[in-house]
Amino acid sequence: MPGRNKLIRGCFFSLIFLLSSFSSVSAGDFLHFMGKDFHELFSTRSLLATGLGGSAGSAAFMLEDKSGYEGFMGNGFLRDYAEVCDAAFGLPLLGASSIMWAGGALANSNGIENAGQMLTEGLLITYGMTGVLKLATARTRPDGSGADSFPSGHSAGTACAAVILWDRFGPGAGIPATAVAVFTALSRVTLGKHFPSDVIAGAAIGISVGLAVTKAHNDDSNSSRLVQPTPGIQWSSPGGFGVYF
Repeated sequence: MPGRNKLIRGCFFSLIFLLSSFSSVSAGDFLHFMGKDFHELFSTRSLLATGLGGSAGSAAFMLEDKSGYEGFMGNGFLRDYAEVCDAAFGLPLLGASSIMWAGGALANSNGIENAGQMLTEGLLITYGMTGVLKLATARTRPDGSGADSFPSGHSAGTACAAVILWDRFGPGAGIPATAVAVFTALSRVTLGKHFPSDVIAGAAIGISVGLAVTKAHNDDSNSSRLVQPTPGIQWSSPGGFGVYF
């Protein structure tokens, strides 16, 4: 299983960098945006999301049952959907974002391509941060299946995606994505994979990264519009006709 996970990760990273061969975003531009994303993690709204999530997570840690809450949703269709979330919203979510990026580039759809790129950036950072914290904390999962409970990567990834989709496509995509993120967080608890504090911390990380990525891209877009020169002719009473660039 560890070897298979490494192979999957390798395929995802290879796909991401191969995208630059036919996307309007070069490998250099992709790394440039990643740098801007990291910088915006220290912006006020990202730090606020992190702080609020950290406070809520700390409160949950002190109050939660240390045996977890496995099965609180019951064993009906909600658990079935929880199993779907378990399979779909880990690393496969990063693969889906890369496919979205590629599909947008092939279809010459700037909106889809840009959203896919942003999702790829955000999920790379999100999963990187959660992976480091998992190694650093080594918290045992409620069901005892591993020592990587804190924070929840599934909750972080879906929260990050919800923020970015809301920014790119508005409430029509943002509301369903938010509902999926909330259910995914609850599903991690009912499956015994995480404690409430794990999913709260994960969601805070995802929201913080999503806000950072959207701010980086929106600021870059605004800057591009401001600096693009446009030749033309103007008239003023004192100076008469003139050409400006």
